[in-house]
Amino acid sequence: MKLAKQEMYRMPWSMNDNPIGWLETTDRCNIACLGCYRQEIAGHKPLEEVKEDIRFFKEWRNCYNISIAGGEPLLHPDIVEIVAYTHELGMKPLLLTNGRKLTRETLVELKKVGLLGVALHIDKMQMRQPEWNHKTEAELNELRQHYVDLVYDVGGLYCNCGMTVYRSNVAEIPDVVRWANQNIHKVHGLVFITFRAAPVDQGVEYIKPDGSPANAIELSYTAGEAVMEDTGLTSEDVWRAIRSQYPHYDASAYLGGTANHASIKWLLGVQIGSRGAMYGSLGPRTMELAQIYYHWAHGTYLTYLAKNGFGLLSFLAGLVDPQVRAAFGARLRDALRHPARLFQPTYMQSVGIIQAPDLMTDGRTDMCDSCPDMTVYNGSLINSCRMDEWRLFGSYLIPKMESQNAEPLPAEDPERLLIPN
Repeated sequence: MKLAKQEMYRMPWSMNDNPIGWLETTDRCNIACLGCYRQEIAGHKPLEEVKEDIRFFKEWRNCYNISIAGGEPLLHPDIVEIVAYTHELGMKPLLLTNGRKLTRETLVELKKVGLLGVALHIDKMQMRQPEWNHKTEAELNELRQHYVDLVYDVGGLYCNCGMTVYRSNVAEIPDVVRWANQNIHKVHGLVFITFRAAPVDQGVEYIKPDGSPANAIELSYTAGEAVMEDTGLTSEDVWRAIRSQYPHYDASAYLGGTANHASIKWLLGVQIGSRGAMYGSLGPRTMELAQIYYHWAHGTYLTYLAKNGFGLLSFLAGLVDPQVRAAFGARLRDALRHPARLFQPTYMQSVGIIQAPDLMTDGRTDMCDSCPDMTVYNGSLINSCRMDEWRLFGSYLIPKMESQNAEPLPAEDPERLLIPN
């Protein structure tokens, strides 16, 4: 099995016309994750600065939704006002959380002021309460179920579950997909992010744009050789892990890299199924039509929808999409075997796979082309996974390979600057 870019739709997103804005609200957190790219330096960002960032996204990013991130954003004392202000400016606020402070009361309050939904981050390499540490991903499905049920019980909210993928849990991805398929009426999507760390003892020296050396070990996402062995997985590795057990799933859209023509940094797919069976996936034509139509009708590109249940009319896309036609055929065959399912809703469940930035052998860093997760720092858009470089060193760091005698790469070229996730 191998991915082919020419068989997928390249998402039309760009820096200034992108459906997502990554809003940094705090660097405080109540758990610890291996390779986290945010360390506590400044604490909670003042509300007025947060509002200024939201206005910046509105003016310069043309966002459909704002991903409210941290740290843990539920720790921010003004989280209700942040959600409300995002909604007031016509963008849909999505809360990115590890769930520890998530309660029904909080969800109800946030929904009242316009919350789109919740993106939960749970995986086996997090340090949570002792009873959840050192669990398998299959065992952690119990924790995922708890939070997903909580969101579903409130109702009318989008909900996805994300996990970081390491070599130690890549084989467990199908366990998470199986659980999500069984909960397709509650789980709108999955997000898998491949682990990356910046090497500090593998022949790489990091310098500032003025040429002076930088102590990169100050960054939380730098690592020694032992941890580096857990990196290197690609989006195609994750895609293949899912496809090996679930051939109904396939990806239909992507974003490439900034330096490597062969990389697939964002790999997007949408599964089609019901509460008893999975039927197939959307094809690239439907993904393209959805983006074009939504931008024409609403002025922005599309990401998340709070509604994921659709009737049989959703299969009309099969008129132009052979993959949807195949899913419709599987739906009819399933109804013949289980007539009661004919009256059940059909659901769509997204699967997003993100390959974090890669440091190339010539010193360049392969970032995500048209990065959807750009944030605001001092009035400029920067890659959110690199913000700590700015906070600690005043700019992006430059990797200089010790095996090369070349001059440092120019700081003004963003494709030649570092950062892993």
